[in-house]
Amino acid sequence: MNAADRAAYATRYRERLVRYGHDPRTLGWSNGRQELRFDALLAACPLDAAGSILDVGCGFGDLFAHLRARGWSGHYTGVDFIPDLIEVGRGAHPEADLRVADVSELEGERFDLVIASGIFNAVLLHEDPWKNVSKTLAAMFRLCRVAAASDFISSYVDYEDPGVLYTEPERVFAFAKTLTRRVRLLHDYLPFEFAVAIYRDDAVMPGARFRMIDGAG
Repeated sequence: MNAADRAAYATRYRERLVRYGHDPRTLGWSNGRQELRFDALLAACPLDAAGSILDVGCGFGDLFAHLRARGWSGHYTGVDFIPDLIEVGRGAHPEADLRVADVSELEGERFDLVIASGIFNAVLLHEDPWKNVSKTLAAMFRLCRVAAASDFISSYVDYEDPGVLYTEPERVFAFAKTLTRRVRLLHDYLPFEFAVAIYRDDAVMPGARFRMIDGAG
């Protein structure tokens, strides 16, 4: 995301922070939806194999508390380029590693899982939105050892808000397949949203079930 769009993002979130404080509405979420999105992203990832997680565009770092409530005890790192959100998050989650940073600044580090929730939901005014999506997803995948996952607002909607970015699931899937052979697309946890997970290897997900059918009948 370029500097002009970053500035617009920062202004929007700071205004909401003054209005709502430490609340999902500051991040653009209605009550209960943030946790649902967290669960959808984590369901697509092998959490049991993750000793470390990077949360891109972490906001307040509330994913950290969500993970702890699920019994996950690994190392959590959250990055966001809006200092005001990170400052509040550090007060709420002192055990979390919260940084004012962009995903592009972490190239020398690696994390088992890299997750992003809600970072592709707003229209950009100064940069091609798809350029930002593809560049960020590629950066997330480079940083992961096991998997990376993000959610999106789907283009399959019956109403459009001019300030919201609607992304085609097929386009995200096709791009993800240029990064890896193994991709998972979820379009069932909310009517107008989807998530994609991209994996480092070809191992079958734990709990997956397949029935082999041969040609002999």
